[in-house]
Amino acid sequence: MKLSQIRTLKTFCNDLFSQPCFKEVINSVENNEDDFEVNNVRFISADSIDKIQQDELQSDLYCLGCFNASFLASVTGWPMALIEAAQKGEAFEELGEGLVDYIEEIQESYASVDGYGHHFNSYDFSEDTIEIDGTEYFVFDNH
Repeated sequence: MKLSQIRTLKTFCNDLFSQPCFKEVINSVENNEDDFEVNNVRFISADSIDKIQQDELQSDLYCLGCFNASFLASVTGWPMALIEAAQKGEAFEELGEGLVDYIEEIQESYASVDGYGHHFNSYDFSEDTIEIDGTEYFVFDNH
């Protein structure tokens, strides 16, 4: 990694609220980690973020079933009344099980509407990006 890139990364890390150790970030990048956290700041490579988000959405079927009914209807083509009935009956997990077949479409639409911050940064939903050694990373400061 070039000295200029190291300086840029150090400044970037120092400007974040949680101030992750730039040396730990460099170590994780050099170890080819696509998803890592340093001092409550999560770094996810742009090449991996969609798959990671899909995996996380699939791992919480209850939450998946809680998405807005009109959003789910638009993505799946299911009747909104069906989704609303399942949600009113508090069948969120069961609804989530049915939505797994649409996980790529749900994730893509969710990310395009809300960005990645709503999912990966529960503190203030913000997201930053930085290129480190030729790889773009999304950065979520979860202070």
